[in-house]
Amino acid sequence: MIVERLPGGPWGQNTFLVVNGSQALLVDPGGAADAILTLLTERQLSLAAIINTHGHFDHIGAVQQLLDVTGTTFYISAREVPIMKTSNMLRFIFKSKDKVTVPTVFTDLDLLPECIELADLNIRCIETPGHTPGGYCFLIDGHLFSGDTILSKMSGIADLPGGDRAALARSIELLRTLPQEVTLHPGHGRDSPLGEALSSIPISAADSL
Repeated sequence: MIVERLPGGPWGQNTFLVVNGSQALLVDPGGAADAILTLLTERQLSLAAIINTHGHFDHIGAVQQLLDVTGTTFYISAREVPIMKTSNMLRFIFKSKDKVTVPTVFTDLDLLPECIELADLNIRCIETPGHTPGGYCFLIDGHLFSGDTILSKMSGIADLPGGDRAALARSIELLRTLPQEVTLHPGHGRDSPLGEALSSIPISAADSL
C-alpha cells in the first residue's frame, strides 16, 4: 500500500491517494478534481471508492465531479448531510471562490460494520465526532486518516456549526488507545507519528478545546 498526500486549496487541505496495486482510494478530495482524474489516468488506477472523514466544503469540493466521471461509491456518515449543505455558505464566509456541488448520493458509514474492505484493503472506521457530528477516522494498515479531528500538533476545532467540544475531547482520548506508532495523515498539515501529534494535546483535553 502506498499513501500519497495531495495538498491544495486556500486552506491547505489534504487529499490522500491510497494505492493498492491497480486500485486506489481517495480520502477527503477537497478540490482539484481535474488534476486527480489526470493522475488516476496516467497511473492507470481504478478508483475503488471515495471515503470522507467529514463533510466540510474544503474536504468534499471535488467529490461530485469525481463521482460523475468515475461512477465510484462515496462513503460518509449521514450525520454529515447538514454539514455538507452548509458548504457554499461556509466557502463564501471563508472567501473560497470555487462553488461546491454537494453530493447527495452516498453510502452511510453509520450503517456499516466498523471494519470494511475497499480496494482489497481492510479499513477500520472509527467514529470521532466533535469537529462535526458524524466525523470518522480511518485506520488502514498502520496509517490513520484523521480529517480535522486531530492535526499534526493540535486538536481540531469545535466552534463551527455542528461542533461539540466535549465530543471532540472524547474522540481525541479514543485515539490515544490506538498504537501510537501509526502514521497520522491529518486533514491539514504534515504527516507525523500519532503519538507525536497527541503529545502536544493535554490529557483531559476538554478544558483546553
